[in-house]
Amino acid sequence: MAAKKVYAVRNGRQTGIFTSWAECKAQVDGFPGARYKGFTDPNEANKWLNLDYVPPYGGGAPQAKAAPQPEVAAQFDDAPDYIIYTDGSCLRNPDGPGGWAAVIADQIEGKLTELHAGEASTTNNRMELTAALKALTFARPGSVIDLYTDSQYLKNAFTKNWLAGWKRKGWVTAAGTPVKNQDLWQQLDAAFARQKVRFHWVKGHVGVAQNERCDELAKSEAMRFM
Repeated sequence: MAAKKVYAVRNGRQTGIFTSWAECKAQVDGFPGARYKGFTDPNEANKWLNLDYVPPYGGGAPQAKAAPQPEVAAQFDDAPDYIIYTDGSCLRNPDGPGGWAAVIADQIEGKLTELHAGEASTTNNRMELTAALKALTFARPGSVIDLYTDSQYLKNAFTKNWLAGWKRKGWVTAAGTPVKNQDLWQQLDAAFARQKVRFHWVKGHVGVAQNERCDELAKSEAMRFM
């Protein structure tokens, strides 16, 4: 018989070891920057729980209080291997300088990674998609990922099946026009197929520390082309 799973919560409403996913989920669902992981060995859970905390983007300052986030229905019950925040920016939309960024918290290795870059002429939507694409291809294949984004364009393409509809229609919209950013959507489609992704929408510019950090990095990248 398979060993009973326990869950360690390192950052949530309450921290500690929980013996069921329902108890763990109550502590972390909708909690910005939640850090938790499932184990079959309670000793390993305790070891992971007691690792030194890696503060967001290397800083030691307290995080701003995050606004409440809407609860997202889980597509599966596994604890995440990664918690990822992404954002994109375009200083003059469209066809102005832009940047993208991702803050990636590896829940298995206890590491925090920041990815970011920019382009001289782009759009805000292309930067949003690029941020997600770079983050998902950075993650180990087959990972469970909680992806936080303030882009409805990105989220709805997957959660409302826009992408599946575009593919069925040969990459045209319901209005019969070509789908914009098709190159990035096709790459994202392949990247998502290699992962298990839960989407979480977060309202931008309300003090969610990781989202604010992504915005800061993305805008800094865009400014390099001014």
